[in-house]
Amino acid sequence: MKKVLVLVLCCFLPFATLFACQKEYTGEYIEWGEKTKSNATELLADNNIPFEIKNGIIYIPEDAFDKAINCCS
Repeated sequence: MKKVLVLVLCCFLPFATLFACQKEYTGEYIEWGEKTKSNATELLADNNIPFEIKNGIIYIPEDAFDKAINCCS
């Protein structure tokens, strides 16, 4: 029984740590760029940066701006 408990904890703790350490972006959404002719939305999604598209323009949270520059340039 103890072996099962240890095994479950060893599998659960790394995942719990990863999910607990993810950044929550709370800033106001600002203009990032145009959706057309780029793969920016794919790069933002791959890097867990939330975005919205309004009238063909991509908007991201203001506090995610630096991370978006690093991942998409």
